[in-house]
Amino acid sequence: MAAVGDVVLVVGACLVLLAAIGVVRFADALARMHAGAKASTLGIVLVGIGAAMRIQTAGAVVTVMLVIVLQLVASPVGSHVIARAVYWRDQVDLAHDELADDDPLPQRRPPTE
Repeated sequence: MAAVGDVVLVVGACLVLLAAIGVVRFADALARMHAGAKASTLGIVLVGIGAAMRIQTAGAVVTVMLVIVLQLVASPVGSHVIARAVYWRDQVDLAHDELADDDPLPQRRPPTE
């Protein structure tokens, strides 16, 4: 079981390394955000699973599983907030702007008579 845990730890660490390289190398802000969110989340989950397989005590396994669940909950929310902030700062040129009708600060219209 320890050998499988070691392999899962190494694969997870490699995914986190690839995510860090993607954050540095990609030119677009949304591509950087995608690399930082997707690969690192999977990498952290694999590192947690590998650590749980390696440690094999009840308290450590529960703690690692809690960390994995919190990572899976927090990462998509954080990525969405970052993507919306980048979008509203107009740092990304989109071919098809799906959010064009979404006004972040709607103006009050004068009442019509």
